Amino acid sequence: MPDGSDRGEGCDDRGIVGRIVREIADALASAGVLALLVGASTSGCATPEPAPTSPSTASAGEASPAGERGAAAPATTKTANPDRRGFDNQPDYAAEAAALREYVDGRLPAATPTDPRRACEAMLATADAFYAAIETDARRREEVAAALRSSREDDLQSCVAETSPRAAACVSLLLTDRTAELPWLVDQCSRAYPR
Repeated sequence: MPDGSDRGEGCDDRGIVGRIVREIADALASAGVLALLVGASTSGCATPEPAPTSPSTASAGEASPAGERGAAAPATTKTANPDRRGFDNQPDYAAEAAALREYVDGRLPAATPTDPRRACEAMLATADAFYAAIETDARRREEVAAALRSSREDDLQSCVAETSPRAAACVSLLLTDRTAELPWLVDQCSRAYPR
């Protein structure tokens, strides 16, 4: 590891490694994650020059972080789900199940099926209707319907064996609300209404 007295090849912030480290640090910082790794990996290297934050801030004559004249700075990566929970901060599944049960209890019909097979058949029929409604492309809609039909008997047997009638009713209700897709709702409702 360089001692910081010279800017050897390993510490050249204009090189690919330096640029990648900065890009990762920027992405982690924008996601609210502490970038301790970056501090450790660049120790001993001189502090890099700040990179332009947008293409409009670099003049046509300036070199970009990639070393090319007039090239734009790399874009900061954004994630669709910036969930900051890590392995040490997992959800309280029991509390989430209780909250879902509280939300759904007052909305379930009074005549909820008590027969597991009937409840599961109703849930799977609701899933068919859900996917038919949300798939806007006719070809894709048929592919999804075919996939549901091909696994129907196995899905029904698994549901009858593993899912309570109230959980199946919970899934049906939430599918009509279009709150989420079938697998996630089966998991959540099965936690809220265990067999």
